[in-house]
Amino acid sequence: MFKLSDFFNVKCDLAGAESAPAGEAPAAESTPPAAQQASLLGGQPPATEAPPAQAAPEPFLKELPKEGDNEAWSALYAKLGRPESAEGYELPVPEGQDGAFAKQTSGWMHELGLNKQQAQGLAEKWNAHQAQQAEAQQTAITKQAETDLTTIKQEWGSQFDENKAVMAKAVNTFAPPEFIEMLDKSGLINSPVIAKMFLKIGAAINEDKSVAAKSSPQGGEISLAQRLWPDMQ
Repeated sequence: MFKLSDFFNVKCDLAGAESAPAGEAPAAESTPPAAQQASLLGGQPPATEAPPAQAAPEPFLKELPKEGDNEAWSALYAKLGRPESAEGYELPVPEGQDGAFAKQTSGWMHELGLNKQQAQGLAEKWNAHQAQQAEAQQTAITKQAETDLTTIKQEWGSQFDENKAVMAKAVNTFAPPEFIEMLDKSGLINSPVIAKMFLKIGAAINEDKSVAAKSSPQGGEISLAQRLWPDMQ
């Protein structure tokens, strides 16, 4: 059965076909966005607006201060970690020292612009060096004292113990305690020169009183110095 609505539908289809040019296909339903086409063909996507430029951070140091510009150098040292005062270094002090040297050197370090880490590291290395030097010096003193003692033993031979007692008596009689301590710690008490000197003094002390009372050519008593060194007038 023919319907009126079918007539209008056929008529619309015919009108659409006649409106299109001959030999041309109907247009595609949709086209890809321009940005997508450019990307598929290898082109560059459309430029986007660049974000606002940010100011570059200020450099830590543009250039070194000029020579003689103490204020600029002081500001640079402060940036590099120099404490406000020399006391801020807190330098290590070796045991047995009063800290006077550390106080003096901390002033030099502050003047030269060292930071705290540099100052303490330098102090530690110096203290270690000094300890090594002191140990090496003591080793050398001990070795020299042993060598000198061997020399004295060989020279005095069987009279070593006797001469040692005479020398010790002279040392204890004439030398003050501080001098004796210095001779002992330095090893100089074993020096053949010093040992012979005190041996000669001790021998003079042990001389018979009659010998000590002998008169000099001038009629006076011979002094200890004259008996020890008769050639000296």
